[in-house]
Amino acid sequence: MRALPLIVAAAAVLLAAPACRGHQSAEPLPLGVPATLHVENHHWLDVNILVLHDGQRTRLGTVTATSVKDFVFPNQLLADLGEIRLIADPVGSTSSLTTELIVLKPGTRVQWTLESSLQRSSLAVY
Repeated sequence: MRALPLIVAAAAVLLAAPACRGHQSAEPLPLGVPATLHVENHHWLDVNILVLHDGQRTRLGTVTATSVKDFVFPNQLLADLGEIRLIADPVGSTSSLTTELIVLKPGTRVQWTLESSLQRSSLAVY
């Protein structure tokens, strides 16, 4: 009879142990998983999208006026530190927008919403 409370207590400890482990981070994604950019252009002009990395600019493409386009970042941008900045350069305009520093890793999703006034644009990195 005395063993029953001891067995119940041991079972409770064993069942509660996994909950006490804490949050574990997800496994790192393999290099084959691309980093992507989703651009929603609310600007009335077509906008060229460039990536500033290692002191040079690489053109990703153009997002036409009031449309949406998805890009896949080239794998060489994921090498080393993966630190980049994005540049939105509206065609036919003298103004442009450069983002803060973004760190790319495999599987990174970047969502960039460009507004008609580029200063009101927003950026999200997942």
